[in-house]
Amino acid sequence: MYIGENISTLYTEVHPNDSVSATLDKVNELHFHQLPVVKGKEYLGLITEEDLLSAEDEDTLIKEMKFTFPFIYLYDYQHIYDALQYLETYQFDLLPIVNKQKEYVGVITQKDLLRSINQTLSNQDKGAIIVLEMEDRDNSLTHVAHIIESENTKILSTGIHPIENSTKVELTIKVNKNNISSVLASLWRHDYVVKATFNDGSDQNDIQERYNLLMNYLNI
Repeated sequence: MYIGENISTLYTEVHPNDSVSATLDKVNELHFHQLPVVKGKEYLGLITEEDLLSAEDEDTLIKEMKFTFPFIYLYDYQHIYDALQYLETYQFDLLPIVNKQKEYVGVITQKDLLRSINQTLSNQDKGAIIVLEMEDRDNSLTHVAHIIESENTKILSTGIHPIENSTKVELTIKVNKNNISSVLASLWRHDYVVKATFNDGSDQNDIQERYNLLMNYLNI
């Protein structure tokens, strides 16, 4: 999903000729700690609340201020994961966005980004979540997908998380059904370790019990 599809509708821009006082009012109104300074379609940088509070005179114009934040922006054709990385690294409230011609087009905020990622991960769709634990070398999404889809179940999203100080990973899978008993049975039959399930209408503590019941059934 492109950043350009998630531009904020908020008017966050300040002009170089705006005063420190007026910009602080906007900071307080929007509850952001940084605001983009824009002249026409030219992005000039981010002015921070700290910069504004350090000004000796509130009538000082923004163009007379020294910007302490790095000159950072992203392109509207970049993926939202790029924005996520930047926001996490720099702890920004928002990120300025430009087009291929480096013309300013707007900002993406933390709220915009969370909403976009939520859609990308299909979190708005109903369905169970399965967490598998496996060796990193055994991580084959193709094989897991074949098992799940053979139970007439569709995978909505996946995510891989390395387990600290281990050669293992957690593979998190969201599917389009809440009743996943047949899916779990198939995964167990293929010796996959189901670490946890969510939103499947069952007690999280009974995964091992269900596994034991399946083994007993198969041994009959």
